[in-house]
Amino acid sequence: MNFLVQYKSILIALVCLPIIGFSQKNLEKSSPDFQYEDYSNFLQFMTKPNALTNQTLYLPKISDTIGKYFFVGEIATPEKEDYNNIDYYQLKRMSAKRLKEMENNWFVVVGYIADKIAYDKVYYADYEKQDFKTLRYDFIKLVVGNTEDTVFYKYDDFWNRYNFPFVPMSYYNANKNEYPKNKYSNEDLSLATYDRNTNYAFIPKNLVGERLYLPVLTQENYERLYNGTRLYNYDDDSRKYSFAPMPQGKAKQMQGKTYLVADWVHDAEGLTDVYLKLVVPGSRDTAYYKYPIVSQRSVFPFVVESFLKNAKEDYLYREFVYRGEKYKTTVIDTKRKTPVTINRGDVFQCIDFLVKDGKFQMLLRNKKGRKFYLAADYNLGDKLSFSNSLIEGNKVLKYKDTYTTHFNAILQKELIPTMTINMAQMSWGKPEREVMNNFDGSNRHWFYFGNIYIIYKNNKLYRVAMIPKDLRL
Repeated sequence: MNFLVQYKSILIALVCLPIIGFSQKNLEKSSPDFQYEDYSNFLQFMTKPNALTNQTLYLPKISDTIGKYFFVGEIATPEKEDYNNIDYYQLKRMSAKRLKEMENNWFVVVGYIADKIAYDKVYYADYEKQDFKTLRYDFIKLVVGNTEDTVFYKYDDFWNRYNFPFVPMSYYNANKNEYPKNKYSNEDLSLATYDRNTNYAFIPKNLVGERLYLPVLTQENYERLYNGTRLYNYDDDSRKYSFAPMPQGKAKQMQGKTYLVADWVHDAEGLTDVYLKLVVPGSRDTAYYKYPIVSQRSVFPFVVESFLKNAKEDYLYREFVYRGEKYKTTVIDTKRKTPVTINRGDVFQCIDFLVKDGKFQMLLRNKKGRKFYLAADYNLGDKLSFSNSLIEGNKVLKYKDTYTTHFNAILQKELIPTMTINMAQMSWGKPEREVMNNFDGSNRHWFYFGNIYIIYKNNKLYRVAMIPKDLRL
């Protein structure tokens, strides 16, 4: 009997869970912070297919699910009465043997083509309905890097839109700092250039010409500093260097100085590591910094001066609402050196943005004129964020009196039914993925953490759900 009561209690709790609200764990640190703003924008082919033309793509793995989208074929012979001058292809699925050869290969996107089935649907339609502008180009035409064979990949499919198996080479390089030997490498188009919106460049060479300030030198970053010698006996790549650890005395002198990024170079032992060549303006002193890959970006110790300038202009004089822990927090008044207690919902204005104690910090002032410093959530190299403890006043204060329950939920990073899309985004941040649909009466699904998703109906939060374990990718 006790077991039955407990079972019913658990069942009721699970049914009511979406109504109670979900508390958020932070996504900001791992979220991208350059120009593409979300998953859909990163994979531009989803909304702008031809954006991938001339790009180099890498296919790390082949599976049965992916394999059914690979085709081979050739240009189809047009009918005698066909004078449309449109190239379309007669395609068939790729054999299993050849499919296996596609794994760990590089491809160049030549263009987008239509198959004969799609063409026939338009060509054999009633005369007044013919409109070749609506002809679908569902296949990417690829040239295989090592054989120069031509293959085709069907990208326009619901599953494919959110499980695209290729990695654009520019993104591959950006995240691994690797420059594989491939004759198409120089034709690649960059998806992520340094745009001064982040204190870390996903492609190191885009920092060339920037000025970097080193506020603090830690032991971990000392181990990334080297003296370098250029190797001239290589005729295939003039960027190859030999490196030796920098003496500790010289390394300590680097702290507090500003450097110009003169170039980016490689270690001759293997082209997997990238180094920044740093020089002091007006001096012959040169140092080489082993650039951290994206998973290690938190150790990046420098401040990109152009980024600091932009960030200061962006944060200065803006109002913020404290959304930190449930309990009161104490900070130190910069003038009186006495404690100041701040509560959730308190409003502050940013009066300065600077680097202090090796971190980005804001100097905040409350309505009583008390001033204190608040450090960013993460290290210099990570995404700049204060969202763990602050939220912009101009976005959330308008809900304080009219939607008090929603206002408090946003400050507590919770989701509740009837929240608008903007409210939910303020509470949990941007989703990892967004799916637009109407097959179940909803018009939008937002995915977080890979298996939690928010269902919207009429652009209002309807329910928070979880993907069952056996259906997760």
